[in-house]
Amino acid sequence: MSKTAVLIITHGNFGVELIKSVEMIMGEQEDAKALGIKLGESIEDLKRETEKIILKNQEEGKDTLIFVDILGGSPSNISLYMLKKYENIKLITGVNMIMLIETFQSRDFEKIDMLVEKILNSAIEGMKEIKF
Repeated sequence: MSKTAVLIITHGNFGVELIKSVEMIMGEQEDAKALGIKLGESIEDLKRETEKIILKNQEEGKDTLIFVDILGGSPSNISLYMLKKYENIKLITGVNMIMLIETFQSRDFEKIDMLVEKILNSAIEGMKEIKF
C-alpha cells in the first residue's frame, strides 16, 4: 500500500494553521505540507510549488491527498489542474480539523480511495447543530 502524503492549499495561512492545530492534538505529522496564496502573490508560483511537492511524492512512491478550502478559488483551480495532469492524486474541498484528524489516524491503514470515503464520512458526522 502506498503511503499517503497530505498537501493543503488555501487562501492565506489557513492550511498552515490547521496543521499546527491538529499537531497540538496528535503530535507532529510526517508528509503533511501546507501552501497558501496571499494577496498580491503569483498564482504561477503557487502552481510551481504545488507541482514540485507532487513530483517529489511520486518519486518517493507516495499518493498525494490534496485538501483545499473552497471549490472555485485559486487553490482548487491549481489542484484541479494537477488532478488532470498526474495520477495518484485525490482532491477534497472544505478542509477542516475533523478531516485532518481522520486522515492522520487512518492514512497508514487505508488505500487512498477508502481513505477519502472515511474522511468525507467523518466530516459529515462531525457537523452538528447544538440546541438547548
